Amino acid sequence: MNRENIMRAALSDLEAQRANNMEVERKRRMEACVKRSEIARLLDVRQKLFYSSMRNAFSSPEKAKQISNAMKLEMENINKNLRIILQKNGLPEDYLQPVYRCPLCKDTGYVGEPVHEPCVCLKRAVLNKLYQNEGLQGLEYQNFKTFDESIFPDTPIEGKKLSQRAYIQRYRAFCEEYANSFKPGEGKGLLLCGRSGLGKTFLMNCVAQRVLELGYSVVVISAYKLVELMRSYQFDGRGAEQVQDILTCDLLAIDDLGSEPMLRGVTLSAIYHIVNERNNANRAIVVTTNCSSDLLYEKYDDRIAARLTAPSKMSVIEFMGVDVRRYVR
Repeated sequence: MNRENIMRAALSDLEAQRANNMEVERKRRMEACVKRSEIARLLDVRQKLFYSSMRNAFSSPEKAKQISNAMKLEMENINKNLRIILQKNGLPEDYLQPVYRCPLCKDTGYVGEPVHEPCVCLKRAVLNKLYQNEGLQGLEYQNFKTFDESIFPDTPIEGKKLSQRAYIQRYRAFCEEYANSFKPGEGKGLLLCGRSGLGKTFLMNCVAQRVLELGYSVVVISAYKLVELMRSYQFDGRGAEQVQDILTCDLLAIDDLGSEPMLRGVTLSAIYHIVNERNNANRAIVVTTNCSSDLLYEKYDDRIAARLTAPSKMSVIEFMGVDVRRYVR
């Protein structure tokens, strides 16, 4: 589902929410009127007052302000009586007020006059739908705000002057700056290398989440699933839309390159095709791998390794230290 369709779906949800609000309001009115007939009478008087005042204002524009002020005073008196009766009958005093899930936009999705801008609730709904797309689950929980540097040891790494925590702070700052300044079509990506448990995948997801939050299209996929998808597409054409998304999204994030099965005639050609196509189109890739940059040349052919490590196309970060998953509870 592309971003335009996701926006339509989010607006459709808001339309359904408004319909639900009206149904809640109707049921509340019925419940209140059953409790006290006086409530029904006051609601009827309030409605007739509103429409009669509007008609009088249109027919006598010169008296519109005077009519409006008079209506306001009468409305306040009616509403005061309604609140008193509601409370006496065990109902909240605002029980008959309009129902909204979002008080800022009143469930329309937009705020501001005269220029309408998306409300925070609409932006959040779109992001949630993006997170629900294949490969994006969990990104809302893996971001720079939730990244915990304290789990990394603060003692110097053997043979190094700095601690693992100091290094991860540098990596995190670099990745956050990369994500914040991300622009589609600039092409430069990230290669995050190192053993398991050093924070590579979490930082990759942080980057993906921030870029997604900025309004750009993102696909996150494991190398294993990527090869399986390309195999299906190559042999029977399945997954064509997903392959198109992988080739054309603003940012492609591939997790755990090197763990994928080496299928004859599939794996190397699939990875080369994706990396090469995106490089040629200046579309960025973020890759995590347990392989060192040198090992990539041994595992893959030079065409792939060179494209993944070229300084003009990728910033390479070599993660060091111990597996910190043992410190996570």
